[in-house]
Amino acid sequence: MAVITCRSKSLPTASLARAARRAVEVNPANAIAHRVVTRTPTGRVGGRKRIAVVKGLRWPATGVRLTVQFLDGPGRDLRTRILLHMNAWGTHANVQFVETRATGKVRIARLDSPEEMAGYWSYLGTELLDAPPDEPTMNLEGFTMKESEAKFRRVVRHEAGHTLGFEHEHMRNALVQRIDRRKAFAFFDKDQGWTREEVEEQVLTPLEARTLMGTRTSDPLSIMCYQLPGSIMKDGRSIRGGRDINATDHAFAAALYPKRLK
Repeated sequence: MAVITCRSKSLPTASLARAARRAVEVNPANAIAHRVVTRTPTGRVGGRKRIAVVKGLRWPATGVRLTVQFLDGPGRDLRTRILLHMNAWGTHANVQFVETRATGKVRIARLDSPEEMAGYWSYLGTELLDAPPDEPTMNLEGFTMKESEAKFRRVVRHEAGHTLGFEHEHMRNALVQRIDRRKAFAFFDKDQGWTREEVEEQVLTPLEARTLMGTRTSDPLSIMCYQLPGSIMKDGRSIRGGRDINATDHAFAAALYPKRLK
C-alpha cells in the first residue's frame, strides 16, 4: 500500500531568528507563545538540544493574498488547474492565490532531484518569506495534467494548507500514540525509502499540545492528515487521512482569516 506523503520543509537554523521576527511583524499574534523544536535538513524534531521559535507562522487576520510564481514553465492549463485547487481554501476564508510573472511569494517547482528537493512539500506559513528568492517554496514533483482530480485535491490543497501556516494533523499526540514505532520504521523504509530519522521527524514526533494553533481535538479526516495503514497501528485501525478540505478545515481557515462583511 503506497501512501501519499509530504515532507515538512524547514529553513536553515541560521535563518530562524530572522524568520521569527518577520512572523511577528506580519501578525503580532504569532508572538503569543513559542514552539520548541530542533531543525534538521529533513524537518523538525523534539529533543534535548532545542531552539525556540515563534509558535505561529500565520498570515494577517485581515486576509491572505499571495502571489504565485511557477519556476519551470508549465503550460497555462496546468498553472490554472493548480491555482484553482490552491484557491479552494478561499471558499469560506479570506484567502487568495494569484499568479505573477515576477518573483512570487509562493514559488512552485516540480523537481525530482536532488533528493532533498524532491517530493511534495511546502514551507510553513510566513517562513516562506525567508526562503532564498531563487528557490521554490513549494514542490509538486512530476505534476502534469494527467494527474487525477483526486490527486490534485489531496496534494495541491494539502501543500497550500502548509503555505497558510497549517501543520500536519497526524502529528497530534493522540494520533501518534496509536502508531507502532517498529512497524512504522519498516513500512516507511519500504514505501518511501525514509531513514529512521526521517520517520521520527515526519510521523513519530508529536507536536506539543500547548503549541498547537488548530482545533482542540485531532481530526483524522483533515486534508492536513496523512493516510496511515492499519498495519502500522497498535489497534489495527487505519487512519484514512484527508482526501479534500473538509468542513472542519474550512471552519478553521475561516476563523483565522475571516472574510470581510460586505
